[in-house]
Amino acid sequence: MSTQTKARPGDRPTPGMLRLVPRQADAVSFGMAALVIVAAFGLVFAHTHTMTHLDFGVDKWVSLHHVAALTALAVAINWLFSPVHAIVITVVIVAVIVSVTRNVRLGGTFALVVAVSWLSSNVLKSLVHRHRPDYHALAHPFLPHPTDFSYPSGHTVFATSLALAFIFLSRGKGFQPVVVVLAIVGSLTVAWSRVYLGVHYPSDVIAGLLWATGACILVLTLSNRYLLPRTQRIPDTVETLV
Repeated sequence: MSTQTKARPGDRPTPGMLRLVPRQADAVSFGMAALVIVAAFGLVFAHTHTMTHLDFGVDKWVSLHHVAALTALAVAINWLFSPVHAIVITVVIVAVIVSVTRNVRLGGTFALVVAVSWLSSNVLKSLVHRHRPDYHALAHPFLPHPTDFSYPSGHTVFATSLALAFIFLSRGKGFQPVVVVLAIVGSLTVAWSRVYLGVHYPSDVIAGLLWATGACILVLTLSNRYLLPRTQRIPDTVETLV
């Protein structure tokens, strides 16, 4: 039989990002499964010519259909989410969160979710060793062409991690649906820009989306479960099996 106990009225509201996610075991399992699947497919793609050929066919088709306005947008995204700027963006956002909420732990959790997801994807890049698309074969190659490994897309991982962190931050707020829509649009736009410029294969950006999702859910669940003080671990609703 399942009983439901609501949090006490006098309890201090817990900021959305610091709430325990429901069904924590399932969240951890999903996060770990996503990371393992992305890593496994990366190792396969890096050594499978057929998959790379199909992937590159999309890059070449897109390169033949560039439009000036879209190219400007894609180049701007490339600049905005470069590693140095990504760090600056994260630091500024965390500073704003702490300044507005006066909650250092909330800002720290935001930074942890974004940083672990993004940095871990760079470790995966080194393990997979998938080379970038051949820019010489593109109609409109982006130069200077990146020289690091391709899988997964770091820009996509960072943008998706940032988007998910904002979604977690807005949990329980009336404006969360707006945040969700903007987060999805933003993540997909960054993912599209990497294929548009020909610096990543389509599978690289799909992997980036999945890696960020799995890593963010896993990091948030484990950090709230084991790093938060017990007074902040109280969820809005606690289900107990009797």
